Amino acid sequence: MEKKIMTSGTVNNEVDFCKVYDMETKQRIEKILLKNRISYSCRFEEHGFLERFFSFGNKDRITCVFRIHDEEVPRAKTLVASVLGEKRRKGTRQ
Repeated sequence: MEKKIMTSGTVNNEVDFCKVYDMETKQRIEKILLKNRISYSCRFEEHGFLERFFSFGNKDRITCVFRIHDEEVPRAKTLVASVLGEKRRKGTRQ
């Protein structure tokens, strides 16, 4: 087992895990992470003016970045692979 080194300050071990572009995928990933007791946070990114102006048919598009603890990344990747892989096969950008 690795010995952890304690520091005398604030430590942020959260890393960007994945980026999703629709609410359905966001909710599915949230459900998987909660079920497996993986702590996460979501950060919504604002769309720029040109992106909003030129997104004709997709007004409901969001950009959400999931952040999780860096030690949970391998386990979360295996759990969420089915959701993200399914979207990639359909041609949705991830």
